[in-house]
Amino acid sequence: MTDRIRKILAGALLLLGVVSAILAYGEHKPFKEAKVKQQAVIQTVVAETEESVEDPLERRIDFETLLKINPDIIGWLYAPQIGVDDPILKGENDTEYLSRGFDGSYSPLGSVFTWAHTDEKLSDQHLCLFGHNMMSGQIFGRLDRFEDTGFQKANRKMYLYTPERSKELEVESVFTCRKDDGVFQDDWGKGSGYQTVTLATCTGYNSTPYRLTVNCRVVREKLVLY
Repeated sequence: MTDRIRKILAGALLLLGVVSAILAYGEHKPFKEAKVKQQAVIQTVVAETEESVEDPLERRIDFETLLKINPDIIGWLYAPQIGVDDPILKGENDTEYLSRGFDGSYSPLGSVFTWAHTDEKLSDQHLCLFGHNMMSGQIFGRLDRFEDTGFQKANRKMYLYTPERSKELEVESVFTCRKDDGVFQDDWGKGSGYQTVTLATCTGYNSTPYRLTVNCRVVREKLVLY
């Protein structure tokens, strides 16, 4: 009887292990798929040269191909220090790309996106970009690294690309605020004389009214000539 009970328990534990593995795979599958898609689109549309390695402003993004993937893609954000190298989406409303990947398919990770009323050339004096704070570090999951003063000083640059222009951004300020804060209004920073880009994500991983914001100014830009 004892051996039989042991065999039953061993079988139950084995079954539990298999079920747990299946559930774990199902939970992490969307994150893996999103990573694969991100790497695939980077390899397809980002042209790296010796010149662009030295100066990321010289990177070239194939927007013609991106628009075939999804006409809602209006730009590209590159912040290698936090693992961001992604298309920027603009939907028909302000929440569409909270749950859609850059190709328009459902994704719990969502995308990097902007307000539905944002100018398609991303030329507004104040531009807001949003993304989920993913525990995996994807999308804006590592944005909180900028809260560390040392990290911020050593990693101030990021880059924004459109079909017409490449822009170098420099981090100016980092703070946490409510989602209805003035920083999310179009006239924030009005009269500064330069374009401001605000990156924002939720604080923590649960629903919260608070947002971590990283505010940058455009310090250099270049017309894209093909």
